[in-house]
Amino acid sequence: MADIGALYGAVGALVGAGLTALGGVYGPLRLHRRQTEEQESEKLALWREAETARLLLIRVTSRAWLDALDRAVQELEAHRPMDLERFDEETVRLGQEAYRAGIDLRTDSVDVPRELIAVPRGAGDGDALATDARSQLLGHLRESNRLIRAEVLRHSADGGSRARTVAPETLAALERTREARATVNRLLRAREGELNGEVVRPG
Repeated sequence: MADIGALYGAVGALVGAGLTALGGVYGPLRLHRRQTEEQESEKLALWREAETARLLLIRVTSRAWLDALDRAVQELEAHRPMDLERFDEETVRLGQEAYRAGIDLRTDSVDVPRELIAVPRGAGDGDALATDARSQLLGHLRESNRLIRAEVLRHSADGGSRARTVAPETLAALERTREARATVNRLLRAREGELNGEVVRPG
């Protein structure tokens, strides 16, 4: 009996030593895994914040450019004096800002592993849709800018004659630009929903 008791004691001591050793190995591993997960979560949160801010900037800059074109048309329709140089200076600056705001709409624009981004099935299509729609919007803005600039030039040449009206082609181009911007806004709002883990269909 004494031998059996001693054996149990030895086995217990070995088990205890083994558990202690395992704890010494797996404890730091669990801590490292938790720290890694926290770092990845923080990195993803920062990425989402930056991406949301960039999408907002895209909307703001395209709106500013469109507003400048709208104001120019209003001035033309009111037959007020127009300064072509000032028009060029403003629209070139706003156009450059609009281009810079959305140079890249891809989700890998910041160094965040794709697998960290929980996007529902099919929702990632919003990236491609938003990029394509934004390219179309920029094209419409350029075309409207070109036509309105030509109107400003003619307006300046004839001294703002009240006999001259803004060409229907110019007004139609501006309306297409407004529609394109509305489409981009809808798609960007859907993209923002994806960033927040929402299933948003950009219909």
